[in-house]
Amino acid sequence: MSRTRLSLVGAFVVVGVLLFAVGIFMIGDRRLLFAQNFEVSADFGNVTGIQAGTRVRVGGVDAGEVLALRIPASPAERFQVGMRVREDLHSLVRTDSVAAVLTDGLLGNVFIQIRAGSDGAMMIEDGGSLRGIDAIEVADLIAEGRDTFRLLASEFIELRQNFGQTIDSLGDTLETTSLLLDDVGNDVRSISATSALFMDEARGIAEDGRQILSSVRNGQGSLGKLLTDDALYNHATEIAAEMESTVRAVRGTTEQIESTLADFTDPGGPQDAIWTDLREVVGTAQNAMSDLAENTEALKRNWLLSGFFNQRGFFNLDAMTLPEYRELSNRDTYTRLQIWLGADKMFAVTPGGTEELTEAGRDRLASAMAEFLRYPRDSPLVIEGYATEGQRADQYLRSQERATRARDYLVEVFGRVSTLTGTMPIGSEAVGSPSGDNRWDGVALALFVRPEALSSVASLGE
Repeated sequence: MSRTRLSLVGAFVVVGVLLFAVGIFMIGDRRLLFAQNFEVSADFGNVTGIQAGTRVRVGGVDAGEVLALRIPASPAERFQVGMRVREDLHSLVRTDSVAAVLTDGLLGNVFIQIRAGSDGAMMIEDGGSLRGIDAIEVADLIAEGRDTFRLLASEFIELRQNFGQTIDSLGDTLETTSLLLDDVGNDVRSISATSALFMDEARGIAEDGRQILSSVRNGQGSLGKLLTDDALYNHATEIAAEMESTVRAVRGTTEQIESTLADFTDPGGPQDAIWTDLREVVGTAQNAMSDLAENTEALKRNWLLSGFFNQRGFFNLDAMTLPEYRELSNRDTYTRLQIWLGADKMFAVTPGGTEELTEAGRDRLASAMAEFLRYPRDSPLVIEGYATEGQRADQYLRSQERATRARDYLVEVFGRVSTLTGTMPIGSEAVGSPSGDNRWDGVALALFVRPEALSSVASLGE
């Protein structure tokens, strides 16, 4: 081998050794192998994403890495995580510092953040232990939010019931107030009539007194002859004057009572103010209920909460197509129970051309609902409307009208929750109808029951 080739081989070996040494130095420097450091440990109940080599930061600065992870011997104990930290940051790590498991952004890598302690605490010793704070799990937040919304839904329902009771009590109060006003008016009229009779009697007495006094003054009769003294005459005159003053006072009192009653009952009086305040209270209550219904509808349409409301049975039928609605019957979440009711005995055409629910129709709806009362009240109920006469648009409008009238009756009579009772106008196509031709004219009640509730009812029947 020539000397030149030997020189080249030697140079290549030297360069390779130098590059290897530089690489070893860079790796060791990155892993803090050549820097002064100290070791600490922290305990955690959950170490998701933490492993040997996980970054450690102090006050946001890269300070070291995780050395080891000790598995607890029992569920009551916690994980012990050993860490290596740069010595130049030792002054920031105190005995009251805490170690928290964090992530870079929402889906970034996991790291351990050691928060700087207070000036009054001592520096942590090499090999000391810190208090650990577990990472917040997104699944736990979602579960807690779901429980919170369930509680809100139950509180909304209870609040609506309390509003209904308040409105009923307000109606009773208005009726009692009206009866009280009638009684007061009758009493005032009776007092006025009695006062008028008293005034007539008083006038008669005064007139008789004047006649007697006139006879006495003229000396007529035995009394006139005996009582010719002027002092006695003056005394009698004073009595007559006092009687007239009394009559005027009675008349003024009567006129004041009549004026007070007129002011109370006239337009613009206190009675109108009372009725205006009551109307404002009722209007405020109605606005509050309307806002509550709008907020609930907004929650039901929120994509974060739609799964929760679907579990509770809130279906947005307005945004659901007919194929999507029919696909509900194929889900394992609910079992569909259906009762068919024909239009010939359910509805009657009025002179105005619209259809009204007949008495026989109400009885048939009550009989059908009797079959559903054994199932949970939170089971969604959909009233399907069917019509076979006219064009497709006419069939749709008539089926919507029939379903709406049946729904309003069930909500009013059976106290069905309006958010769990909807309508679906279908037209003439009725798969599986009793007529056998997949067509129907009338309505059908479809109750969506959870399988576990259906099994429970079946076991009770056995």
